[in-house]
Amino acid sequence: MQSVTCQTRPLSASGFGAEAVFAGGPADPVRVREVAMASGVALVRNCAFTEDDFRAFVGRMGAKVSYEDDDAAVGYGFTDILHLDGSPDADKVVTGRGGLPLHTDGVLLGTQVDLIILYAAELGNLGEHGATIVCDQLAAWRAMPVDLRAVIDAGTLEYRALERGYFTTTPDGWYEIPTVRDYGRVRSLNLALPFAPGGPASWDVRVPGVTATESAAYFGRLADYLSGADYLYAHVWQQGDLLVVDNQRTLHGRRGLASDSTRKLLRGQVTI
Repeated sequence: MQSVTCQTRPLSASGFGAEAVFAGGPADPVRVREVAMASGVALVRNCAFTEDDFRAFVGRMGAKVSYEDDDAAVGYGFTDILHLDGSPDADKVVTGRGGLPLHTDGVLLGTQVDLIILYAAELGNLGEHGATIVCDQLAAWRAMPVDLRAVIDAGTLEYRALERGYFTTTPDGWYEIPTVRDYGRVRSLNLALPFAPGGPASWDVRVPGVTATESAAYFGRLADYLSGADYLYAHVWQQGDLLVVDNQRTLHGRRGLASDSTRKLLRGQVTI
């Protein structure tokens, strides 16, 4: 039997991210996990998963993050696999058609998520619409200007969950969340940036103790900094792509979909 080999090639000039190319057989989830944890984000092209195949693949990458029993309503009732299907329902933002600002999964729910696994199940007329953007937050944090870092160093930001169909277990109204987290593997930023004003929003966030204008100005500067070319990888989806994001090393988001675009991804989450 021919052995399966894996070679990697960088996704960005900075070395952030890597494509894993397998020869002699299908992608090995353990090897894909290693590439993602070493480089921040791993890409595998030309996968062919049914939903059951994908669920089994996710299960081999770590302990699946599932919402069951009392938490079964989180994410519109999903348990272990979420359908990011570009829903036209105006009340659905996380699974909808608009953009998502840079964030780390689990911030508002207080859930540990080590890896995010995304699979392109169905695409149509997509082009660069609906691209997934991933920020090398550790590199950005190390070089962060003093004025931006000062708010992080203060220790907390205040959040409000707006998409109650998704955030069913979070408090009502504003509540504090630490700006930094450490689950024992890496100390990283614990952030979800605000949505652009005037459109549907899944959450809101503010800097405590300052005016709304000052808070908005801060997040505008922070978003511009984190979206700089030195720290950002934008993944333009192709059918069959598998993208694995290290949620402890990165921030991620989504560009909005065009009216005639189809983007249906399957999403799993695991802890290591």
